[in-house]
Amino acid sequence: MDSVKKFLSKNGKVSVICAQTTELIEEIKQIHDLTPTTTAVMGRFATISGIMGFTNIKEDDDKLTIQIRGGGPAGSLVSVVKRNGNISKIKAYLDNSHVELPLKENGKIDVGGAVGNQGFLNIIKKNEMAEEGYTGLVPLVSGEIAEDFAEYFAKSEQKPTVLALGVLVNKDGVQASGGYMINLMPDSTDEDISKIENALSVAPSISQMLAENKSLEEIAKTVIGDEVTLLEDNLKIEFECDCSKETFEKALISLGKDDLNEIIQKDGKADIVCHFCNKQYHFTKEELENLIK
Repeated sequence: MDSVKKFLSKNGKVSVICAQTTELIEEIKQIHDLTPTTTAVMGRFATISGIMGFTNIKEDDDKLTIQIRGGGPAGSLVSVVKRNGNISKIKAYLDNSHVELPLKENGKIDVGGAVGNQGFLNIIKKNEMAEEGYTGLVPLVSGEIAEDFAEYFAKSEQKPTVLALGVLVNKDGVQASGGYMINLMPDSTDEDISKIENALSVAPSISQMLAENKSLEEIAKTVIGDEVTLLEDNLKIEFECDCSKETFEKALISLGKDDLNEIIQKDGKADIVCHFCNKQYHFTKEELENLIK
């Protein structure tokens, strides 16, 4: 079962948040009809987007819009993240869901090849007090997603971060998906850093540990090399799209009368598909004429 938990090392100098997102990524895979390659891409991207709902959203009214444009065949990746109490609610899509690339020489899915690394990671934070929002923009490091977000945390938030994301997928679907984020407290020492480095050097991948049914607490202990104290354990990441016919009515109205008249003359109707959830909305000729009025 999907869950997210926050831990603190025994000495209080290292924090770690661990997430299992297997059910979430299977749901997104079904919605967007993803291939194994794009499942791995979206699995990593959606997992870290959901985690940021707990690390970067402080108020329920805040919203994150996260974009990756790397120039790869998968196209742009976009997620929107909101928070409702202990639930991080996300919706996400990528331009080209049917991209499938050969495995790399090491047998791993070529996420970086699908995303590309000639572009940027852009994070926009908005709230009711500041509608313009805060924007953090960093060049992509590799397109592998975890490295790119770690770069964002280091450069835009001055928060050195160890980040791991992984998806294990086969012909039957998503076997395991999740991630962890490690941060040092201000009073951490070189000894704490060395302990983490040593632990990570022998730790299995996050997807392997989840596939072996390791608990999130066991994973936290493994990756920081220390006993942990549980801080929060009732957190979850869920897919939720808030699209509606009313939303798309406003979008059609924003086109203006001339464009709406052109649609009526050319097609006699309008069919719009939501990027995030693939739900279709149909507008008849009469409805379009009413929008013009």
